[in-house]
Amino acid sequence: MKLLVLRHDVAEPRESGVSRDADAKRALTAKGRKRAERAARGLARLLDGVDVLAASPLRRARETADALAREHPPVAVAAWLAELGGVEQVAIVGHEPGLSELVTWLVSGLSTPWLELGKGGACQLELPDRVAPGQARLLWLLEPGQLRRLR
Repeated sequence: MKLLVLRHDVAEPRESGVSRDADAKRALTAKGRKRAERAARGLARLLDGVDVLAASPLRRARETADALAREHPPVAVAAWLAELGGVEQVAIVGHEPGLSELVTWLVSGLSTPWLELGKGGACQLELPDRVAPGQARLLWLLEPGQLRRLR
């Protein structure tokens, strides 16, 4: 199984002292939406499709996932990796530092991240049949600008 990890693009500014609920509603900026669409088109050139797409419930991640879904219509959004037998490509969209922690853990087994996905950046991992720390292989890592320039 291959796992695409995509960080959401540029979101509205975070206001100090704002509640967690208000932060969850922060949307992508117009620039962020445009960049997410361009990145999704770039990913369409790299991937043969996406079988399962999962995203953080926060608005900015959902909007980034929606852009990806328009280019890669998911066959199903399942109850995460537990029920994904036979799936070839899974995509997740989320936030830092959680994404980098996940990628680092899957590739090296370490809990301290050794990479950081820029806003709108992505990487692809190859996962073994049994997902375990330190068992994934990093196939590629692209900065946001590199991804958007794919034609």
